[in-house]
Amino acid sequence: MFLKKFIYVNWGNIPATEFEFGPINLLSGGNGSGKTTAADAIQTIMTAAHDTLFHYNPGQDEATQRGRGKNVRTLASYVLGCDDGSYARPGGAVGYLAAVFPPTQGESGDPFTAIIGVSASIDRAGSTPVARQNDLQFYIVTEQLTLSDFLKEDKQGQRNVLELGKLAGHLKGRMDAAAIEKYDTKKQYLRRLYGALRGRHDAVSEREAMNAARTFSRFMAYK
Repeated sequence: MFLKKFIYVNWGNIPATEFEFGPINLLSGGNGSGKTTAADAIQTIMTAAHDTLFHYNPGQDEATQRGRGKNVRTLASYVLGCDDGSYARPGGAVGYLAAVFPPTQGESGDPFTAIIGVSASIDRAGSTPVARQNDLQFYIVTEQLTLSDFLKEDKQGQRNVLELGKLAGHLKGRMDAAAIEKYDTKKQYLRRLYGALRGRHDAVSEREAMNAARTFSRFMAYK
C-alpha cells in the first residue's frame, strides 16, 4: 500500500483540499506557511495522535512554548484553526483528515481510506479561551474517497462541512454499508489501519499496531 492522496478539511490554516502524493515528498516554505500543520495531519492519521506515540510539532519542544505564551497544539486547536490564541473558527467546527491508500503494483489487498473526524468548540469558562474536543471518530472505508465525500451542498449551492454524526449515513448513501468500518478507540483504529496496510481484511495485534505507528512517527523527519 502507498499513500496516494491526503484530504484536509478544517485543519489549521489549510483550506479544504486534497493533496496528491508522489514516491518522495518534501514540504517546504517559510515560517507559518503550514509545513508542520500538513505533516502533523499525516502523523495524526498514522498514530491517531496517541499520547505514547506522537506529540504535535515535534520539530520544536512544545513544553517550552508554554512559558513563551504559546498555545500547545492539540486535535481540537487544529480543527478550530488556532494561531497563538486566535481562532479562525471561533464558533466551533468539525474537521476531517483522510488518507487514501491503494495497493502498489503487484500487491494484494483492497484500496481503502483511513478517516479521523473531530468536532471541537471553544471553552470560554476560564480567563483564557481553550479549544475543547467534543467528539472523535475513526473509520476505515474500503473505497478511495475524495474531498466531496466530506462536504454537502446547501440550497444556495455552497459547500459546507458535513456534520460528524452524519458522515456514516452520508457514505452509506453512495456505497455498500459493509465497506464502512467505524472504530470507537484509537487502539482499535490503529489495529485495523495497520492490518489494512498489510493487505489484510482484519486487524493486527495491539502490539504490532503500536510498534508500527511508533516506527512511522520516528521515520518522518521534521527540521
